[in-house]
Amino acid sequence: MPDNQDLAPTQEQTSQAMSLEEARFLIREKFKLIVDETDPVMIGVVLHQGFVADYEEMLSRHEKRFVEAVSNVSKESAAQVNKSLEILKNEALKGSLENVLAGVAEKAKTTEQLHQKILSFKRVLIFLTTLVWAAVAALFFILK
Repeated sequence: MPDNQDLAPTQEQTSQAMSLEEARFLIREKFKLIVDETDPVMIGVVLHQGFVADYEEMLSRHEKRFVEAVSNVSKESAAQVNKSLEILKNEALKGSLENVLAGVAEKAKTTEQLHQKILSFKRVLIFLTTLVWAAVAALFFILK
């Protein structure tokens, strides 16, 4: 007969279905009954083992599908984020380029306006210089 400590569930066995020996050990400890391996009550243990095995299989399938679903969602989300970032980057570059071009166009317009004013001042200066020379010539004729 095995030692009582040998039949106690180990850390590794706690996540598995109860073995027939473990079931017999628990019945003996709790109810002080010795149950034979062929006792009909062991049918419940066998059925329990089957249910646990089926349940573990189902959990394994669900975990696999869950991991696949999360992975797919993560990939799709990453792709969508990258697409959005690319759009934002393109829009930012386009906006920056448009701002630079608008600034250059504004500077060109301002430069043209300044050029027109300089030409206008040049004409006025030529006109005034001509008037001054005419006045000097007239004064020279008057004084002579």
